[in-house]
Amino acid sequence: MPRQVGELAVPVKPVAASTPLADVQAILREDPLLPGVVVRAVDGQLRLLSRVHVEHAAVPGLDRVPTMGDLPPAETLKLRASTAVDVAAEAALARPSATRDDAILITWPHNRYGIAPMLDLIAAMARRYVRLTRTDALTGLANRHALTTRGEEWLREHTDGALLVIDLDRFAEINEALGYQGADQILRQVSAALTEAAGDDDIVARLDGDQFAVLLTDRPEAGTEAGPDGWTERIAHQLAQRARGPFTVTGIPVSVEMSIGVAHTAQAGNDVDTLLRRATMAMQVAKRARTGVEAWDPHAAAARGTDLRLMAELRAATTRGQLRLHYQPLIAAADGRPHGVEALVRWQHPDRGLLPPGVFLPDAERSDIIIDLTDWVLAEAIGQAATWRSAGTPMPVSVNISAAYLAQERAVATIAALLAVQQVPADLLTVEITESTMMTHPERAATRLGALRKLGARVSVDDFGTGYTSLALLPELPIDELKIDRSFVSRMVDSAPHAAIVRTVTDLAKSLGVTVVAEGIEDEPTADALRALGVDLLQGYHFARPQSPELLQLPGLSRQRC
Repeated sequence: MPRQVGELAVPVKPVAASTPLADVQAILREDPLLPGVVVRAVDGQLRLLSRVHVEHAAVPGLDRVPTMGDLPPAETLKLRASTAVDVAAEAALARPSATRDDAILITWPHNRYGIAPMLDLIAAMARRYVRLTRTDALTGLANRHALTTRGEEWLREHTDGALLVIDLDRFAEINEALGYQGADQILRQVSAALTEAAGDDDIVARLDGDQFAVLLTDRPEAGTEAGPDGWTERIAHQLAQRARGPFTVTGIPVSVEMSIGVAHTAQAGNDVDTLLRRATMAMQVAKRARTGVEAWDPHAAAARGTDLRLMAELRAATTRGQLRLHYQPLIAAADGRPHGVEALVRWQHPDRGLLPPGVFLPDAERSDIIIDLTDWVLAEAIGQAATWRSAGTPMPVSVNISAAYLAQERAVATIAALLAVQQVPADLLTVEITESTMMTHPERAATRLGALRKLGARVSVDDFGTGYTSLALLPELPIDELKIDRSFVSRMVDSAPHAAIVRTVTDLAKSLGVTVVAEGIEDEPTADALRALGVDLLQGYHFARPQSPELLQLPGLSRQRC
């Protein structure tokens, strides 16, 4: 596909203006593909004369042999060979209508010239336009339109395939860490890896942003390594493995995780749009559950409708007194005494009973419901802290804040107002944010968290160790506490690599002068190992499960309820 107008040009050597017209006409007759001739005037100027112009030229009334210099002048559009095809076409079409069909004079370095016929330029633009409508500009893969067109053609003759929708996990963090150019490099490298890993007849497409699709058209035969039973899921896992990297960008190795949804073409309603919708739903399930690959299940899809109703009910639950806060203690590693509690929301659903946060929080965090929900949690937790304080047993309370809530201009002011109304010292409140919250907008997060610390509140980074570049950001962020993710803590006794990660994070936190909290502790050997490493606070079922304020049992803690 020509990109520069020089690729369309026929190289020619200029003829002198003194060259006899008949000689040039003879040259054109001998070479029917030559689109015209370039004439160099006495003053050195070049002009382009088309084949038709020269072939039908006549110069009557001369008493000598007519030369090329005797032909009437013609307007000549001259462009460098490196000019983009679309720019050349725009310039050519901007000429007056009388000369719009004329060829274009092309120049290369070192006094080399050529002629680009207008018809070839228009044809190149048409091909380019068709390609652009079917190709993703960044990666060169098929785009959504091409996937739909080619997919429908394939489905008319086949029924045994599958469509995969692939979404890169936490790609916003890569954008923040590497910038858009670095992120684009990752997308191009992932595209190349997917293309290489896919079958020769499979269709690989980029749908949008960090989302891709692969139409699997070659079902393995029985007895092959991939199937046929469960073949699509096996291939999906293989694609994820081969396209995860690491990819090197500006000297930094970056591995990419992805969530993949599978929709089988053998199921009813197998047009491409339906397959895309089903595979996207399955991908969202895989992303929420962190399972990597999920296949579309019609029963699960019906349950998804139930989830939408659940979100509507949750919106009302914040004003109907159906939400509850349970509190889980944070135990000081040095003496085993309670150092504070973490507030964890529950939903007392009128029909389904007490629902844990995993049932409703993931969906709430993807909607504006999380704002009202966080307002309620903050007010309730600070109110409970006021009750404990008025009873003479002040207890620090930790509250989780989402990226969406922290992004609000009113976030800090709301927290300050709640503390003032309840007359709770700010140092009794710890705001917990996740690494992904920090990475979404690091500068804004640092500003808001800094304002909270000026109030006197503490800032904790939750689930630490699961992000991309938090180590580089930590010295710049206003934080007081690191919570090591439970995925590392729970396996540290039996896994040397996990123990090494916990030790490294602990040493890092100590060097920064921040408190270290380990969550997800379920046995005494893990607790002992954490104490030996110098972890400050311990949290998990081994010490206490989350309880309502009335049932929470801590030494000297009042069970009054605000």
